Amino acid sequence: MKTISKVKAAFLWKELMEYEKVTEMTEVEHLALHEWVADGNGAHEKGSMACNEGGCPCDFSDDYRHTEEIRQDLERLTPKEQENYLARLRGEDTIDNLWEDLPELSFKADIYYHVLRKHNTHLFRETGSK
Repeated sequence: MKTISKVKAAFLWKELMEYEKVTEMTEVEHLALHEWVADGNGAHEKGSMACNEGGCPCDFSDDYRHTEEIRQDLERLTPKEQENYLARLRGEDTIDNLWEDLPELSFKADIYYHVLRKHNTHLFRETGSK
């Protein structure tokens, strides 16, 4: 636990009270947030560089919920499945993930091929494809 000034602690506490007024949380999330703020962090801060799907930074609660979701998912998986799951989160490929994705990617490629062939036949003539 960090030692913080009384001024900063008062500011963080006020920010926490305002945040709790507008943010629904479970009791576990509430306790985690209080520990986070007691350690000298703001309610809108987070331990990661997480952003939402729109690219906006997430606050503590969003980041906490996402981290908990990942932790719960990992608990249900075998070590090999955990490795593949984490690789997907990092944007990395594994042989298992590539095999898993192959049917969907092949299906999409086939659709793209047929649409392009129907609407851009001159491209297929130029490349020698039929």
